[in-house]
Amino acid sequence: MRTEDSEFGRFTVLLCALVIFICMLPFISEAGFGVTALRYGTALLLIAAVYSVSERRWQLVLAIVLAFPAVIAQMIPELLGEHGTLMFRLGMSTVFLTYITVLISIFLLKQNQVSADMILGAVNIYLLFAITFMYLHALVEVVKPGSYLYQGDSLTVVLKGHPELQSLSFLLYFSLVTLTTLGYGDIAPAMPAARLLCSLEAVIGQLFVAVFIARMVAIHIGQRTR
Repeated sequence: MRTEDSEFGRFTVLLCALVIFICMLPFISEAGFGVTALRYGTALLLIAAVYSVSERRWQLVLAIVLAFPAVIAQMIPELLGEHGTLMFRLGMSTVFLTYITVLISIFLLKQNQVSADMILGAVNIYLLFAITFMYLHALVEVVKPGSYLYQGDSLTVVLKGHPELQSLSFLLYFSLVTLTTLGYGDIAPAMPAARLLCSLEAVIGQLFVAVFIARMVAIHIGQRTR
């Protein structure tokens, strides 16, 4: 990824896909076409993420290798059986988005000036954190039902209709609340793995602001004093 090539380009496409995904998820969770919308919305997000790292061939090839199984699992829900495909879909989405987040983070750390591209990249990273942890929370809940409580009851028991769709809607909200350390308390971790994951997400959210944003401010001040 070169700054001059990707400015208002690759990162803009990814940011639009992230915002659309985050905004649509709560609303489609109650709709009859929600499952289909989730499948295609997630696939489009994965494709936009691949495009965001398409500057270098090896990064693009690895991104495609990681994204392809996740997209197939989205399009063929019964590929490995309902439960197996769900775990595979959540796991591969997590691995792929983690890879994209790491690549964009490395790109930003190499920049020596604050640009629109750098700002867009930072926003993308923060939103990618939220969505990646959403998948991680969902994976933990699938592996160990009851890991999260909603108003005192097991999240798995509370959900009706399409559990995957509704749980992702709940857990995206929970992930954003945890990442920003807002902590309303309506959804809470109940198992050790869930608590560890929540603690890690809260720490990452704070470190991101302390490290990335502080670095951008320092670089910007340096630019103005030259």
